[in-house]
Amino acid sequence: MDIATLVGMGGAWLLIIVSIIIGGSPMAFVNAPSLLIVVGGGMAAALSSFPMKDFINGVKAVGKVFKPGMPDPMETIEFLVETMKKARKEGILSLESDIDKYYEKDRLLGDIMRMLIDGQDIEEIESNVDNALAQIDQKLSTEVNVWDSLGELFPALGMIGTLIGLIQMLQNLSDPAALGPGMAVAMITTLYGAVLANVVCIPIVKKLKYYKDVELMFKESYLITAKAIEKGLNPNSLQQKLAALYGVEVGE
Repeated sequence: MDIATLVGMGGAWLLIIVSIIIGGSPMAFVNAPSLLIVVGGGMAAALSSFPMKDFINGVKAVGKVFKPGMPDPMETIEFLVETMKKARKEGILSLESDIDKYYEKDRLLGDIMRMLIDGQDIEEIESNVDNALAQIDQKLSTEVNVWDSLGELFPALGMIGTLIGLIQMLQNLSDPAALGPGMAVAMITTLYGAVLANVVCIPIVKKLKYYKDVELMFKESYLITAKAIEKGLNPNSLQQKLAALYGVEVGE
């Protein structure tokens, strides 16, 4: 669980809600037409920008913000270094007995080890991994772009709602009873759009970008390990390379 996301986003919502309650009349900030315009209109407009499957996957990616499921750097370094030690001591073919463990840890790691065990050239392995990483990057970038689009569209739909409210007001200047609802739609839609963009979408975009970089970093480390195994490097050398890549310190 990413506590920073939970505390940060939850804290922002809490402060906004408390401020509304302190100011009095919380129900004055609830307006169904405004919700339809901003949330419904924003989601519909964003849907038109992506294939249905990509849009749905992008929306579901919000779960990664709260529970990313990233590997532990120290455990991963230890696992990869132990893999290299075994290959160096018993030969690359000895890794065949652990192939299920590699796939369990990461499908790409399993594929890399399978290619290495099968005797493929390291250049061919690297080319295949680069293609796989490009596909993963594209998938993760699409998830980011979905929320980036929502972050742009919610405020835009809020402005559209404001114009709708102002038009309703201007059409009913002679009827004082109609001015209140028109003003509510005009102001609240802008508020909804600003809050959803700045408290929800922008933080989600930034966190998804961060975890995208972290995930690609871990997957890159698998190729580094395969190269080290193929070259027969010292395990300590691999350990230091991975530690530098992950930005952690390891003991000698």
